[in-house]
Amino acid sequence: MGPSAKRTKDQVWLLVGAALAAAILSTVTLLDFYVQNAQKLPGPGRVIRYAGMTLLAVILVTAVIKACWRTLPIWRAILAVGIGTFVFFSFHRLEMARAASFSTHKELAAVLWTSVSLLAVLGALAFVRRPAIVSIALVLSLAFAAPSISRAVGLLATAQDVHDATDVHAPSGVRPLISPNIYWIVLDGYPRADVLRESFGFDNSDFLDSLKSLRFKVVERGLSNFPVTMNSVSSTLNMDYTVRSDGGVLHPFPATELYSIVKGKSRTVSSLEELGYNYVHFENGYDYLTKCAETERRCIRGNKNLDEQDVAILSNTPLIDLIAGFEGNADGATPFHIGGVADLTAKLPAIQEEPAPFFVYAHVIAPHPPIRFRADCSMRRAQPDLVAWNPKAKPDFIDQLKCVNAQALTLLRKIAQTDSDAIIIVQSDHGTAFSGQFKKKASEWSDSDLWERFGVLNAMRLPPSCRNDITMDQTLVDTFPLVLACLTGREFKPRPGRIFVTPYDDNPEYGKAIEYSPDRLHGDR
Repeated sequence: MGPSAKRTKDQVWLLVGAALAAAILSTVTLLDFYVQNAQKLPGPGRVIRYAGMTLLAVILVTAVIKACWRTLPIWRAILAVGIGTFVFFSFHRLEMARAASFSTHKELAAVLWTSVSLLAVLGALAFVRRPAIVSIALVLSLAFAAPSISRAVGLLATAQDVHDATDVHAPSGVRPLISPNIYWIVLDGYPRADVLRESFGFDNSDFLDSLKSLRFKVVERGLSNFPVTMNSVSSTLNMDYTVRSDGGVLHPFPATELYSIVKGKSRTVSSLEELGYNYVHFENGYDYLTKCAETERRCIRGNKNLDEQDVAILSNTPLIDLIAGFEGNADGATPFHIGGVADLTAKLPAIQEEPAPFFVYAHVIAPHPPIRFRADCSMRRAQPDLVAWNPKAKPDFIDQLKCVNAQALTLLRKIAQTDSDAIIIVQSDHGTAFSGQFKKKASEWSDSDLWERFGVLNAMRLPPSCRNDITMDQTLVDTFPLVLACLTGREFKPRPGRIFVTPYDDNPEYGKAIEYSPDRLHGDR
């Protein structure tokens, strides 16, 4: 091999090695995110898109550097940008940076870390000169990413098929006696009246009386069946408890299966479609679970903002704090904080243009934290955190609930005026957790813990022929069996109420379902 050919081969190696090292360094944080959250994600698609955008940014920045410094070897520019991107995505890996990001000066911390990332690029340009560095960087980056690469390969190889739970539905050939439009409105984390009265000192009777004046029947001792949105909504839509027994130990359905149910692959949707209904999914806020499935034909979007998965990914960088600091409005609200009942009201005409009869599932994150609405529905500054239940925020939670009440009544009155025969269901998926329930073992919840978290709002506006079938201690799992019985004239047979505590994924008991007796929630308080 001649000197020229050898030089060309060396240059190719430098370019390829630097590009591989930069690609790994730039995307390893995204890879880590995927393997840590794979059981909660419907697939790697969103993470892959972020990786693609990151690599495109690396290419563009490299091109700018090369254009400004024409004599610089391209491999040095690529490797330097890869190192800087790795630093940029390491914002929340560092305890000091993490602490700063939640301080009152989080925007300043984000700017400083962005500056540190740029300095890392400049430092690499200045000091990475020897070609041998490329091999060292590639080996180190591979070693750093190897555990996540191995786990990702294993996850993709053993990925579970998602089962559509549609085996129980209305018998083929059954024709509905009536076909009113059905609105299922879920107000996330909305407590039952007695919980609000005794735990918050708030009398919610004005709101409930207004519901009754609109022909709603309020389930006074209504219970959720699960304390977590994913489990609760999926069991309601599946008309059954989404748990399985393995050797006497109860386990919730896998997260991928629950996601599929929530996003339209459920017994309720299947049953209603057999009766001639069209399914409409309304997405609102930034909770990723309740967003439309990518294949959903009838998706009505409220606020088109960053969702929970976007926030989780971008929180590895200073970007989320920069967005919060510099894109907020005058009241401090940011794009991922907005999302209330008013967004659904604004889209009501679009929903009602869908072919009738329709079943619309509209999940509104409020009044669940983050606390971003004042009582008058003006916006306040809030961190995009869906698991923060700070007891000091209870008065602010009530303010947010007052806003939800006002907006909900506006919506419900409009539905009653424009669709007078509609079935309307207003429910919560679970109650509050201001007592620190999820910091405890699932097997050690007290009666008060259960009462606060499982006591939920449940109000149903059904045709007069079905109203008497609503019981005062009905659990959410009976919602759609009752609706289907009402539509078809079949007998409604309530299921025995069961409740299960299902811990979050940061709990050592995650993956188990601990059953409690509902009698512990019905006693005199």
